[in-house]
Amino acid sequence: MFTFSETRNYTMPPFFGSFGAEGQPPGAIVYNDTRSISIGYETDPDMLAALVPAPFEVVEPVVKVEYGMMRGVEWMSGGGYNLVQVIVPVVYTHGDERLEGPFNLVVWENSTEPILGGRERTGIPKLFANITDHHTLGDRLFTNVSYEGRTFLSMEFRKSQQLLSDADAVRNPQPATINAFGWRYIPNIGKPGAALSHATLYPQQAIVTEVWAGEGSVEWTVLTQEQHPLQAHIIAGVAALPNKGYRTCTYSRARVVLHEETARALE
Repeated sequence: MFTFSETRNYTMPPFFGSFGAEGQPPGAIVYNDTRSISIGYETDPDMLAALVPAPFEVVEPVVKVEYGMMRGVEWMSGGGYNLVQVIVPVVYTHGDERLEGPFNLVVWENSTEPILGGRERTGIPKLFANITDHHTLGDRLFTNVSYEGRTFLSMEFRKSQQLLSDADAVRNPQPATINAFGWRYIPNIGKPGAALSHATLYPQQAIVTEVWAGEGSVEWTVLTQEQHPLQAHIIAGVAALPNKGYRTCTYSRARVVLHEETARALE
């Protein structure tokens, strides 16, 4: 008969064995080459605050839509996938602890494995979508996100000024620490409510090698319930946040390390 061990790491389905050494927490997760487009815009503070649960507080009413093409992912044997995340700058305060970072409202990815791991172990609200590799045409970069052939998000960025080059990064590497916040919610079986519901912290580090500033734009297309039965309300909720003007927009390349070994539930 299969029996669980509290000193081993399991994922669903757990009955075929654990991963990692007994008693050892999950290790750091390395992404050797990430290429990102980040487009921020100001929005209505009350509408944004209504989407962010306590104990987090919105630092400024800005939505960031970030695309990432992840390659050289070591836990995927050097493979990769694409993602688009919608994040909000927040502050978490509990007693003497005060942390600032991005709160993940929703993350779309085009691969099953990172979706399951991020949802179950660290509370990152991940969903599946088709995300194209970004196209590069001169100084323009663009991509889109779709479901069964229906595009619900288009992103475009135009480079204008290089802020960091590979040579600068080699001479003076500046690792950036990111406090990524999520919320792990697992519903009850057969009745409303939650079997598990709590805030999470997922520390990350980025060694940035290239940064360009420029102009960006995002366009949301709301799908009907029939077109996207399980996510139409999520897309509509993000699209409903008014765009009151674009803020910082960048394209960057980096080596990213996700520190699952120090991820934790928050009070």
